[in-house]
Amino acid sequence: MKIRTLSLLSTAVAALAPLSAQAQTAPAPAPAPAAQTDSRDIIVTGARAAQTARAEEKAAVNLVNVQAAEDIVKYPDFNAAEALGRIPGVSLAIDTGEGRFVNIRGIDGNLNGTTFGGVTLLNTQPGGTYFGGGGRAVELDTVPIGSIDRLVVRKTGMPDQEAEGLGGSVELTPRTAVGLTKPFFEGTIGGGYQNAHKNGDVFIGEAAAGTAFGPNKQFAIVLTGSFHTDKRGFDDAEPGLLDAVQPGTPGDRILDSLDLRRYSYNRRRFGFGGEFDWNPDGQNHFYIRANDAGYTESVHRSVLQYRGLGDTTTTNGSVNTATGVDAHVTLRDEQETHLNFITAAGGRNDLGKVILDYQLSYTASTYHRDYDRNSTFTRPGQPGFTVAYDNTSLLYPTLSPSGFNPSDPSQFTLTGANNATERAHDREYAAVLNVTVPTTLLGGDGAFKVGGKLRFRDKIDQPNNLSYAGVPATSLSAVLGDGPFTNYYAGTYNVGYAPSISGVRAVLAPLTQFTSAANAVRNASGFFNDTENIYAAYAQYSGKFGKLNVLAGLRVENTDGTYRGTTRTTSALGVDSFSPASRKSSYTNFFPTVQLRYDLAKNFVARATYSTGIGRPGFLQLLSGATVDVGNRAVSVGNPSLKPTTVNAFDGQVEYYLPDSGVLSFGAFDKEFNNYIINGVTRDPNYPGITDGITTITTYTNVASSHARGIEAQYSQKFSFLPAPFDGFGALGNVTYVWSKFAIRPGETSRLPGTSPLTYNLSLFYEAHKAQVRLSLSHVDGAIFGVGGASGFDTFEDQRTQLDLTSSYQVTQHMALYFNARNLNNSPLRYYEGLPNRTTQREFYDQSYEAGFRFKF
Repeated sequence: MKIRTLSLLSTAVAALAPLSAQAQTAPAPAPAPAAQTDSRDIIVTGARAAQTARAEEKAAVNLVNVQAAEDIVKYPDFNAAEALGRIPGVSLAIDTGEGRFVNIRGIDGNLNGTTFGGVTLLNTQPGGTYFGGGGRAVELDTVPIGSIDRLVVRKTGMPDQEAEGLGGSVELTPRTAVGLTKPFFEGTIGGGYQNAHKNGDVFIGEAAAGTAFGPNKQFAIVLTGSFHTDKRGFDDAEPGLLDAVQPGTPGDRILDSLDLRRYSYNRRRFGFGGEFDWNPDGQNHFYIRANDAGYTESVHRSVLQYRGLGDTTTTNGSVNTATGVDAHVTLRDEQETHLNFITAAGGRNDLGKVILDYQLSYTASTYHRDYDRNSTFTRPGQPGFTVAYDNTSLLYPTLSPSGFNPSDPSQFTLTGANNATERAHDREYAAVLNVTVPTTLLGGDGAFKVGGKLRFRDKIDQPNNLSYAGVPATSLSAVLGDGPFTNYYAGTYNVGYAPSISGVRAVLAPLTQFTSAANAVRNASGFFNDTENIYAAYAQYSGKFGKLNVLAGLRVENTDGTYRGTTRTTSALGVDSFSPASRKSSYTNFFPTVQLRYDLAKNFVARATYSTGIGRPGFLQLLSGATVDVGNRAVSVGNPSLKPTTVNAFDGQVEYYLPDSGVLSFGAFDKEFNNYIINGVTRDPNYPGITDGITTITTYTNVASSHARGIEAQYSQKFSFLPAPFDGFGALGNVTYVWSKFAIRPGETSRLPGTSPLTYNLSLFYEAHKAQVRLSLSHVDGAIFGVGGASGFDTFEDQRTQLDLTSSYQVTQHMALYFNARNLNNSPLRYYEGLPNRTTQREFYDQSYEAGFRFKF
């Protein structure tokens, strides 16, 4: 099938090329600026500077933002997601205190595209994406900034680029050897301290080296490597509200449960890459590159759980008193690995009247959950107790238990344990061919470009949930770990002792693990083995007519998918049976675009564009069954009837370019969606097979029509016109405001899930006389996280504003010292239900610090 399709596409391209070649042609022009061409042609190296990035933005026909490596290191960002969060219109989704996913113009990251050197990046963990179940958002925390030459965010796509991207798409450009004329060696070595759990076990190491060699230096090679470790810790309070009480009415903050969670993470992130280039002459270029990046993370989470808070409650003013309350202690001991591997080979040949460029690639994203042991310690035979609490705070309730001492481990006994493993991979083979024919046929200096791409993708997820047989009744006193933690949340709570990881492991090690009936359902429902092939062809024209640049074209994509899973059937006697299920889906979409760029003056540019795109349903969203994550108490119920989301997008923008890579711009956009996919979220304290907590249940549906409209503004300027030493001062800022709307429920509208109305970045900096200092403020407004059955039960992620500091001093020509501080204002991650005073989750990460030196030879 693949060979037949390749033959058909080759025939189509061959048929289209002569039509362009018949036109009168001019001598082949020099290669266009990188941002005007396909992302595979973004090959600027050596000049990793801001002025090069700004020149790409200015020259592009489509609307792009470019962040060069020189600017990336001016912020205290660990990974690609965090660096992207500084770009106009990009909002950051954090997880465990670190950026992981990005939304572009408020659109869910599952519905945007991401490439690395022109190769599509894939998702590692199907069930781990922001808003759950999408399974397409790329975990950008797997990509260290040391392996990136520049970041490109495309707000409007072109026919020779992937159509994926309702909000836009991201191109991560790797370090490349193109343009090297002499050897170089550079890197970073540093360490750090994280204030939340007083941990100094942080190491940062990055290095890159390259050289050109051979006759006329026609061969070049560059190698990169990075390694970063940290042991982050943070505390999390998760109140479970009594949903029987309508939000906004008296008693709407009565608790049903309360989880006090203490997290310890140990992440080891790495990235290795390299590229070999051969430039035999000025008309031919060939390359091969590979990149391997990811991390292994261990998670230790101890939880003190209060249960039955809402069973019997009396209220006196703002104080609620619950009787008959019980408490549990749980321990999660988990390790997982996320990996992204990419290899590509290709080239470019200037044949005079025709320019060819091509690429063959393979990418694989894998997720391994080696173990996920969850153990529960209960109070068998212990009487219930009384808890008085005041839940008027926006952040967390105060708590006064009576008749219960959390620091007494003898009352807790191990009564149950389970384990979960998971193996998932996402692989894609791809081939790209582009043919460019310079022409003056339409009276301008332009080019016809035709080509196509084949993508063959398979994605498999195999969960395995197990229970331990014969768990011995072991006292918490016998497996005591750290504690007692009496100052949890700055002294607000006493959470007692955490079970010992090694002690619990020793208890569970000799026990037999088995698949219970409930686990069999979970494993069968969560399994899938999907194939999704995309066949694309396009034709476009780009030309310059005096001050006007025009790009117009059409891309056609056929999606041919087979989605395989398991169907569960329950007999009248309550016996479950499972049988393989398979569903085919094939559809073709057309993506026209017209993009105009006009030079109003030397440094004054105006743009107007119409573009289209697609967001395909997530793999877990298409399941016919339900996936159950016991450790995180999360359930995802699929909808195999989902349709892809498409968009008609309109953009207008004016830009004025200032000296020293400065810019002042203002733009507006309108995105009209068809079949936007939303997730509905409910919370169930009694989900079958999941005990000791409230389970979050997510389902999916299409909304016929919706929109996101907004404005963007950007300003960046270095005040070099001031007298020394004040000439080093400068300021930059960007702001995006989005109005979005969809039918959230019959007769009721709301903004799109995940869409933050207001996002902005502000920075004040000084860069002169060997010193660099930058104070940066970033803000993301609140967003709907999940749609409930009524407005009072919608889940929201609260707004977040973070203040960071970066600084460096150039000690010698080859070495600079640096110091960075993150989250100086200790901004929390917070979720609430219905109304802002109904907190359901809040995590504090405190400050983190990093210092070291950078070298360059």
